[in-house]
This record gives sequence, structure tokens and C-alpha cells, in this order.
Amino acid sequence: MPAEKEIDPSESLECFIAGTVRDARKQQGWRQQDLAAKVFSSTTRISEIENGDPPDLKLGRQMDQVLELNGKLTNLLRIRDRVAFRDYAQEFLRDQARARTIHEFSLVVPGLLQTPGYARAIMQLADPDGRTDIEASVRRRAERQAVLDSPDPPWLWVVLDENALLRVIGSKQVMWEQIEWLLKATERPCVNVQILRAGSSAIPGSVSLLTSPTGELTAYTEGFSTGRYMAEPADVDRFQRIYDRLHADALGIDESQGIIRDALGKHDD
Repeated sequence: MPAEKEIDPSESLECFIAGTVRDARKQQGWRQQDLAAKVFSSTTRISEIENGDPPDLKLGRQMDQVLELNGKLTNLLRIRDRVAFRDYAQEFLRDQARARTIHEFSLVVPGLLQTPGYARAIMQLADPDGRTDIEASVRRRAERQAVLDSPDPPWLWVVLDENALLRVIGSKQVMWEQIEWLLKATERPCVNVQILRAGSSAIPGSVSLLTSPTGELTAYTEGFSTGRYMAEPADVDRFQRIYDRLHADALGIDESQGIIRDALGKHDD
């Protein structure tokens, strides 16, 4: 079991969570093993939490209840997850902007190929309370797309779930404009889009594989509110294999063009 160490709550959010749990436990007059028994965990895990390794959300909720923290710990863990997600996303976007090749599987049109209207509608769905500056985010996304207009653009190969073409995001007009733009984008020599038919097996999120100018490989996977950016070869290999299987099941380039054109007509009122 790790020895108890001094914690400076101002050092990081993880340290603040550790101090919150430790102080609440001691206020109850419990030992670490007492708390462990009450939340069906181990004394070692409680020690790790109090030394700066936060619990997952499920254990956090249990600790919230038994320590009578009134949801404070759960809220801290949710904030930590959102901050971690943003950090991962920022690092990925930085590397994406200078990548030599980009391979993506996505359930929606990926950011590099989105129109402003489509991007705005996606962001509004993800932020129903209006807590972020959506217009600023739309502008930043458009600015990142300039990499495809550079003299030496990256090689972009997208496997796109067919439902991304059929589902109405924003409005039928937004979808028509987005699909028309997607067709124009595929006229670029550096952009390839293959459609994964709606009845095919897929994963519940996106996968992006980047190759840097010096050959390093990285992988990024994203769900609705989680993201992970990886450089470890074992992690990258795993997501490369996932992408390869999705790519193998996708339609060819010419067939995919036909599916995209058909989808355009379905949104043309």
C-alpha cells in the first residue's frame, strides 16, 4: 500500500480531489480500510486516491455518498474528465495540422471537411446550455481546414459512416450544403472518402491515425464526451487494426461517390 504523502491541493485538480477525500475521511474518524470497506474497494485503492490518483466516476459517486460530500466529488471528477478531454483534443489538433497523412473513421463528417453551417449545428447539439462561444469555435475549425489548401497538403483518407449522410443535422439545407461540399472536397487529389454502409458493423466513436513528417505514428479516438490521444506503439497498432477492418468493409471510391450523390438528392427539397 502506498505511504501517505503530503498533498498540496493547489498543485493540481488531482491533488485537490485527493485532499478532499482525505479530509472528509478523517473528519468521519475513519481509517483508509474503513472507507474501503464502505465503498467496496481496497485499502490500496483508497491510498492511491488520497495520493493523487482520482477514482473513476462510479467509485466517486459511492465515496460522495458515504463521505457526505453532497455531489462535490462527482462534480470535480466530471470537471477533470472535461479538462482532460480538451487537453487531448488540443494536442491532437496541433499534430493533425502538420501531419503528412491522416486516416479517419467517423460517424459524422470529420472536422476538416465540415461546412460552417454543419459545424455550428454539431456544436449546438453538444452544447445545449450555450456555455461555449460557438461562433469562435466555428471560425477556428474553418481556419484549420486551410491545411488542405496548402502547397503540400496532407493525404486525407476518410471512412465515413453512411448514416452521416442520411441523418439531418441542423436542417435539410445544412445537410445539402454539407454533402455538396463533401463531393467537391473529394475532387482534390489529396482527399479520399469511402462510405461504410449503414448496415455494417462500426464502433461507437471516431478514430484518427496520424503520420508526422518524420514518420511518427499516433492515434486519437473520441466519443461523445471522452477523448484519448496515443503515441505508444501498442495503442496505435490496436486502433490501426480497427481502422483497417472498417476500411476493408467500406465501399470503393467510385461506389462511395455514387452514395454521396444519392444522399445529396435526398436533402434537396
